[in-house]
Amino acid sequence: MTFQHKAESPKQRISVFLFIIAAISFYCVFEIVRDEMMVGKTAQDLLFAEPRSRELTTTKHAFPRDFSNISSYEDLIHAADFNTPVPHDLNLVFMGDSLTRYQYLDLAFYLSRNGTWFNEVSDDPHIEARYELSWNSFYAYTDEILRPYEQLCDCARKDNVHQTRENRYFYDEMHNNRLVYLQKLGKISFRTSWNISHINKHGPQFLVNNPDNFKVAQIMNWTDSVEKFVCNLIPKPTHFIFNSGWWFDNDFNRLAAQEEIVRALRECNIISVYKTTTISKSRNRIEQSRERMCQMADICLNVSWTRFVPQEFYLDEVHFAPPIYSLLNIHLLSMLTSEEGGLQIATES
Repeated sequence: MTFQHKAESPKQRISVFLFIIAAISFYCVFEIVRDEMMVGKTAQDLLFAEPRSRELTTTKHAFPRDFSNISSYEDLIHAADFNTPVPHDLNLVFMGDSLTRYQYLDLAFYLSRNGTWFNEVSDDPHIEARYELSWNSFYAYTDEILRPYEQLCDCARKDNVHQTRENRYFYDEMHNNRLVYLQKLGKISFRTSWNISHINKHGPQFLVNNPDNFKVAQIMNWTDSVEKFVCNLIPKPTHFIFNSGWWFDNDFNRLAAQEEIVRALRECNIISVYKTTTISKSRNRIEQSRERMCQMADICLNVSWTRFVPQEFYLDEVHFAPPIYSLLNIHLLSMLTSEEGGLQIATES
């Protein structure tokens, strides 16, 4: 059985961030009653435990490297550690479809909240009334909850998916953390209204976006996106995390395209991190290229452990509820700070 990617409905997009909004509301209440709530509670008990009051785990040991002893979701949760130190000096680029977008947003949320993962599901019947069910409202709202770190989203979308763009730049000056998300949907070209020289000259805080303007400065395939955009970012990213996503027809079906991407990254001295595609709710996979890309890329982030994710943690066929994206990011940070990943992450003293 082959699973074809279906465009997300506004309802599905809202569902993914239902939990973020509820988490933020809870955070405000928690700040008021923090002292009372901490009595008799552990860091795992509270959604927003104070990061600096926790006993921190070394990031590289926060996620299992050997899955031979993992046979269930309970084993996975027990082996993973959410109490990782808040990193400094991250400079990562994510590129892919909605699976990668939500992982980026989860990591950006974690960094913007000084190291707290939103790992508890809450319901709020008023959430959907807070903004319109449209792509532009979704872009604006997610942008708003990440301010001042994500200044503006280079985002616009019509019914024609070939005209869509969604590119994000997260920058925390205090911790020197930079995250970039670039949207790439199957064989559809990467599109952006950003001018790379403008970003480098003025910084991300001066990026502008007009969601009603569908004129773009650049339209590129995977390799050109790396060579002409990613490699020219200043400061240069250390790692490029990418995935082809749930698109049956994508550039990764061509071995030559895979080789070109990895070659382009190596030529500009950026570490390639290929993330395998997460397994769907019906336990299907669309990963014909997984073994080849894992052999070619500098790092293979093998997320086959998502086969253990229970049905109730899926919002639809391919998208997750918390804490799955947080687990993906703990896995990522663990890999990047290993000897293989080569990333030295500074943390709070």
